[in-house]
This record gives sequence, structure tokens and C-alpha cells, in this order.
Amino acid sequence: MNRPTEGIATDASHSMKYGKTRFRGIDLKSGVEIFHEDSGNQTVNAGEFLGIVAAAKYIVEHDYTPGIIYTDSRTAIAWFREKRTASRRKSTLLFKAEVFLQIMSAIIDRIEVRHWDNDLWGEIPADFGLK
Repeated sequence: MNRPTEGIATDASHSMKYGKTRFRGIDLKSGVEIFHEDSGNQTVNAGEFLGIVAAAKYIVEHDYTPGIIYTDSRTAIAWFREKRTASRRKSTLLFKAEVFLQIMSAIIDRIEVRHWDNDLWGEIPADFGLK
């Protein structure tokens, strides 16, 4: 399978040193960053989940097509599909994201979230390059 060229790629980073978690989304067709947010001191899994939710909101609010999101986090994909996290570190941001997914379920369920295969396609375009 060829490297995807359409949709939104999301990724997150977490700095233990600074207690900062960020996530962002990149439009695969143009390579343009379409959102970038600091979510405070979360876990990297929470950041990955929030990135997917932000991409879903972007798709809904901007009538973005195709409605496909890519992430390299299998945990975040599972949380998105369940519309709730398994994070022990609860936060207002995670709660709001879960509520959004549940309320907007009929629309959200039309959005595809796919796993980005780093081995096959290289690092996801939204990667922060901090490894």
C-alpha cells in the first residue's frame, strides 16, 4: 500500500522535563499544519487522543474531505472508537473530548481513523521530531 496522500495526520509529544503535552494535525495533501495545541501536562496517549478529536472537530467544522484521520497510536484509536479514555489521569480536556464524541456520535461515526504504519511509510508527517 502506498503512503497516504489525503486526510489529516495527527501526532502528540510529551515533555516530562517541562510537563507539557502538545498535539497537532497536518493536511496530508498540502503538508500544511491545520492545528497545533498545548494541552498542559497530559500523558502522550491523552495527547494522541486529543489530536484525533481535534482532527474530527476540524473535519466537521470545515466540511473537510476526505474524512480520514491517521495516527500512529493504537491506544488513541481505541479510545476514539470507544468515545472514552482509559486514562487514570482525568482532566477537563479529556472529559470535554469524550462528551463531544458522544454528543456528535452520528457524525463522528462517519469519520475513518486509520493507523499510520511508520515502518512502511516512514514517520507520520505530524511528528514533532523529538525522538
